[in-house]
Amino acid sequence: MPADSNRQLIKGLILLSGMALIAACAEPPPPYSVVYKEEKPTEMAAVEAKIPVAEPEPVETIVYEAEHPETYIVQEGDTLWDISTVFLRDPWFWPEIWFKNPQVENPHLIYPGDTLAIVYIGGERRVQILSRGADGSVLSQTSDGLKIVKVNPRIRTQAIDATIASIPIDSLRHLLERPIVVDEETLENSAYVLSSLDNHLINSINDKLYVRKLDATNTTGRFQIYRPNRPLFDPTTKELLGYEALYVGESKLLLRGDPASVRVTNSEREILRDDRVMPIDNTNFERDFIPRPPNSEVSGEIVALLDAISQTGIYQTIAINLGQRDGVESGNVLRIRRTGNIIGDRNEPDPRFRVKLPDEQIGMAMIIRSFEKMSYALIMEADLPITEQDYVESP
Repeated sequence: MPADSNRQLIKGLILLSGMALIAACAEPPPPYSVVYKEEKPTEMAAVEAKIPVAEPEPVETIVYEAEHPETYIVQEGDTLWDISTVFLRDPWFWPEIWFKNPQVENPHLIYPGDTLAIVYIGGERRVQILSRGADGSVLSQTSDGLKIVKVNPRIRTQAIDATIASIPIDSLRHLLERPIVVDEETLENSAYVLSSLDNHLINSINDKLYVRKLDATNTTGRFQIYRPNRPLFDPTTKELLGYEALYVGESKLLLRGDPASVRVTNSEREILRDDRVMPIDNTNFERDFIPRPPNSEVSGEIVALLDAISQTGIYQTIAINLGQRDGVESGNVLRIRRTGNIIGDRNEPDPRFRVKLPDEQIGMAMIIRSFEKMSYALIMEADLPITEQDYVESP
């Protein structure tokens, strides 16, 4: 190849390389991106991807009354619920704030005259017995946290059952000692009054009754007499929950057999034929109720008002359509709520426009006795009269 041709070829290659370099510099560089590998999406990534992120569970805190007293002296007739309202916004939290005292083994053994106060233990507030009203023992605390108990010897005499109760037991003793709900099977299989001496239609105290199908295994020889009262139905499902048992009186066994003979020892109402007879059993009698929410969220309706016609109030009893099958048991606390009314709004152009007002809490109730399909609850707080139109739910 001639030398001139070689020189032209080299110039062409150089020119072509320069043009390629100029073209490369003229174009914008490709976008630079870095991909981060994540084990699980962050909250922002989940939002962008429309993946729901579970919100953290709210931490339930015990709220103390802002203006609680420094000390409180227990009075005759007080209950643990009453005292807890002095210190707490929600008094049913009391088992979580009572602190065990050095001078008493059971923190619930509180007597009239005892002085209570809020103390700081481990950085947290607790209600503690500051001093005993009868034996004079006084609890004090040094700057380094050392507890000192000073005891002045005194003589103290009291009844065994002299401690204050959790709730007013006298208001519900009859609910605990007597049958108040009878299911269909119990009603069909229970003993009943067949007749009486001299064949009286109406009987009372000291009368002799003849009873069929009496439980021969009962060793106490004492029986309650009750009358099946009105049936209780679920307001929503119309299911038969049981029969309200009307207490009539008590009797004592005279002669076993079928029929057996019994003597009426107490009567609050007239005793009629076909009244039911049941052994007296107080083995399940509870005095101390420890308040707590149900294990799961529940919501139910009021079935009946005990010893009331249209409305009731504090320390009265209501029947609800929640029972053991719903996980409800004695001590469970429920809020009583009232459904908001539906009213018209005159500011809307449509005269038929309606607005539902929000539901409101109007009280608190504690389960006293639970049965398979229903329960009885004591009204602990009531801002308004309670009616059968109200409902209950977990606090």
